[in-house]
Amino acid sequence: MRALHRLELEELGLSSSEAQVYLALLRTSGGLGASAVASATGIQRTAIYPILDALLEKGMVERGAGYGSRFTAVAPKRALPSLIAREKEELANRERLAGELADKLELVAEPFDPNAEVEVIQVLRDPRLVAERFERLELEAERVIEIFCKPPVIGRLDNPAQAKAMRRGVRVRSVYECSALNDPALEPHLPKWIAAGEEARFYDGELPHKLALFDRQSILMPLVTPKGQGSTLFIRHPQLGMSLGMLFDSFWQRAKPFPANRAGSMSKRKPDKRQPDLQKARLTAKARPQPSLSADLEQKVHSKPELLPEKHRQHKQT
Repeated sequence: MRALHRLELEELGLSSSEAQVYLALLRTSGGLGASAVASATGIQRTAIYPILDALLEKGMVERGAGYGSRFTAVAPKRALPSLIAREKEELANRERLAGELADKLELVAEPFDPNAEVEVIQVLRDPRLVAERFERLELEAERVIEIFCKPPVIGRLDNPAQAKAMRRGVRVRSVYECSALNDPALEPHLPKWIAAGEEARFYDGELPHKLALFDRQSILMPLVTPKGQGSTLFIRHPQLGMSLGMLFDSFWQRAKPFPANRAGSMSKRKPDKRQPDLQKARLTAKARPQPSLSADLEQKVHSKPELLPEKHRQHKQT
């Protein structure tokens, strides 16, 4: 219960030590001296005086007259409303100061030029933030979005942001690893994306890494370690974007178009009802006893006596 009261006092603005001292004084009727407060709370005596001074300033404790006087806790019904009133007053002062300071800083700040080329490098480690940044960059793209796609895919597979971008006339080009054709997470969506206007090609091999280029100005590049962990780089750099665009063009030229026959088969594919029977056949085949090597040899010998040595053939004929 005491720990709960201390936590609640901390939520009202007291530090952990201040809450502990206030509760210790509250449990005594006649008050305590500084040394006694230190002993009751386990706080070092050299540190107890700043804590008591802070509580005095906040109106939480009172001190008697004279040197070595006792400290007593102010009644909660009077102390806590007073504490909130002080917090409100301080907050109002900070708001007023923030408004005045903002006006002053506007006078010395350089005007923002939205067309200025700004180099930005950020490291994103949270997959949720990566997905949000990807979606935002899709919505901000004006000309073209170019993607190296390697399973697994991070983000929303329905990808409404890409659909919005294409409706605005943004060209979307994607190079997929051929493994994406058999990826159960991607497979149902590929025909829909292509039907909506995405230009897709498939590279018969392994792409070097995942990559997303936006207008060849902004870059998202996941860097995955062999253990599957890693982070994503967000880079806004036109020169680097142009270089990576040349890399994309190289793989685009070597990749193959999306096979037309796969579009219909992927969208109309039904589960193979024979699969359980095939699996059952495999299991029964494994369980069926196999003839031994000696029995098999004996069968061959009886059917072909010429396989026997000379003396065995003579004995068999007699």
